[in-house]
Amino acid sequence: MVTPPFADLAMLTHSSRCVGSLSDLFDGRVNCDPYGRLFTYPPMALWMFSALGLSSASLGWVGIALGAAVALLTGTFFFTLIPSAAVAGILLALTYLSLPFQLALERANNDLIVFLLLALLALALSSQRPRLAVAAAPLAFLSVATKILPLFGLIATQWLPAGLRSKAQLPVRNLRWGLLGGVAGLSLVLPWLGPILRNSPAPSGGILSHGLMDNQVYLDKLVNLSGAHSRVLLFGCLGIKLLFLLMGFVGAWRQEMRHRLHSFLASQANRLDGRLIAVTISLFSGTWVGSYLFTKSYDYKFIFLVPILGLTGALLSRGATGAGQRAWISLILVPILAAWFIPYLAISFGKSMGVSLELVNDFVLIPVLAGAVLATLIGLRSALRAIP
Repeated sequence: MVTPPFADLAMLTHSSRCVGSLSDLFDGRVNCDPYGRLFTYPPMALWMFSALGLSSASLGWVGIALGAAVALLTGTFFFTLIPSAAVAGILLALTYLSLPFQLALERANNDLIVFLLLALLALALSSQRPRLAVAAAPLAFLSVATKILPLFGLIATQWLPAGLRSKAQLPVRNLRWGLLGGVAGLSLVLPWLGPILRNSPAPSGGILSHGLMDNQVYLDKLVNLSGAHSRVLLFGCLGIKLLFLLMGFVGAWRQEMRHRLHSFLASQANRLDGRLIAVTISLFSGTWVGSYLFTKSYDYKFIFLVPILGLTGALLSRGATGAGQRAWISLILVPILAAWFIPYLAISFGKSMGVSLELVNDFVLIPVLAGAVLATLIGLRSALRAIP
């Protein structure tokens, strides 16, 4: 991986003034990347930078501005949502120090742009003000056209209860316009999806890798040790992950985490808060779950779990006890922090210990987390519906 600061952002700032067609960029006939990499971003990301007049000279201040905006937004969200300032401060510090957050800031990946767009989209989708609701379609379009993954989050919002019978429910038009904008954004990316996937670096699994199917490094080790057929081992690795994912889902559902969520949303003095929280969790967590289940990428995708970590902190600050509270700790809080910090330990310890830690992380904790997040997304529907 390239190590200079803002290396991912550099591809966009340097290519925005590149003389050549999109086909030339994707095929490598024209290459303006300072590190010689083939172009990997959807056209919308490039067009936005060109329209804003950004160039290679803008790299430093744009990278700093994106990182500062995401850090400030995260801090504002935590201290607004979490009643205890101490809990909010601790979780915020852990978020800033986590490997995914540091990695995203260091590389200034366009996930930071998507993070900011999703925050604006959550405001538009949850609003009953016509002027804000109108912004749902263009924001959804920009989010998906910049990176396809937010489409998973938009699909998750369609599960939320829509209607005007309760202030806690979302206007139908907001959700429908948001999905329509997302589909339009997808149509802009699809013609270039082949070159994007072909040019994008594929992680091999292990440290810094992210994805249910991201198992190659473990397969290579197992093939060398056992001599078994790689396809058999592949299904074995996938089966183990799916088993723990199912355990996380069932555990979250049986421990009734959704009831704890309902009581929290119902306690909000302003029902817009409940809607905004539900939409934010759906957008961001849906984006993360979709990226985990269907793509192979790097660990900075974990930044999309920042809102559900803030929600967990808010629930824990209420001082309640019981199975639901313990479930939020064991199925959401612990796996998130483990996923964020185990890579540090794996890098610090020797090779054998590092592999062991990553095995626990990749095959147990992260699948359990994915199952629990899925259960939470489904539970949001009943949690909002129960609010009068």
